[in-house]
Amino acid sequence: MKKQLVLFLLLATHFFAPQVGFAADVAYLLTAASKGDVPTVKAILESGGNVEAKDENGITALMYAARKNRADVASLLISKGAQVNAKDNGGWTPIMFATKKNHIETVKVLLEKGADPKIRDESGWSAFGMASTSGFSEIVNLMIKHGVDANAKSDDGKTALMYAAKSGDVPTITALMAQGAQANAHDRQGATALIYAAREGHTPAVAYMLSRGSKVDEQDQSRWTALTWAVKKSQVEVAKTLLANKADVDHEDSEGTPLLQVAVDTGSQEMVKLLLEYKADVKARDKYGLTAYVYALKKGEPEIVKMIKDAGGKY
Repeated sequence: MKKQLVLFLLLATHFFAPQVGFAADVAYLLTAASKGDVPTVKAILESGGNVEAKDENGITALMYAARKNRADVASLLISKGAQVNAKDNGGWTPIMFATKKNHIETVKVLLEKGADPKIRDESGWSAFGMASTSGFSEIVNLMIKHGVDANAKSDDGKTALMYAAKSGDVPTITALMAQGAQANAHDRQGATALIYAAREGHTPAVAYMLSRGSKVDEQDQSRWTALTWAVKKSQVEVAKTLLANKADVDHEDSEGTPLLQVAVDTGSQEMVKLLLEYKADVKARDKYGLTAYVYALKKGEPEIVKMIKDAGGKY
């Protein structure tokens, strides 16, 4: 009965409904897919409906189903010929729609039917990148198990581990490293995942990656280490973790500026105190010959001046 009703509605639409935007039979299919209405979707397709019909944005029924986590409809559409890697007007594929919403069941169906999570949209994003950045560790694991390289890089050289580290997402970091993600890979600016985590102040992520082999003193193109970034950004807890793991407290960047001078220049008393506790060289000079004591005097922070002087700092 339901199938007959659908057929009647489709015929009525063709003869009587105004054709605005896109055909009403297409609208019925897309709406039914979005609602998870398997009988209606099946009836429309068996009545000659186009499984690849799109709305004005190029979104197919499979994409509608993926966006709403209608795994059963997705499976039906694919069995009827829906292209699992079709793209909308912006280059999004069905698995991107499912991944964006963390729809695990639909992602499973799409992967099993051949969806490629490495395909990129017009802005360079892939479903794998979305999952890694969004903290969807279960989806990340699924994608790797279906053949995605854990060390695949985006156009700017970033790996999924770097995206996860930047977000401080320990579960995803754990999943990626368990699947062979390289801890010390560099992006095009030379940054590592550890540097990303340190820069954003994600102490648990920093601690975990150090425990799994991240090199504490790896440098980016400016010769900045994770500790350099932590000091520059006044990420005190991250700095504590890095120093406890034997980060070089006297490291100099490409400009020849020692970390203690960098800390003084930020005005962070807590960071200056921390570096001094780890025996930073108060007599070290930058490329202009300036010591941390001179930096402190120029900064005009009496407490920092006192700390540097008490530690033996001089002109």
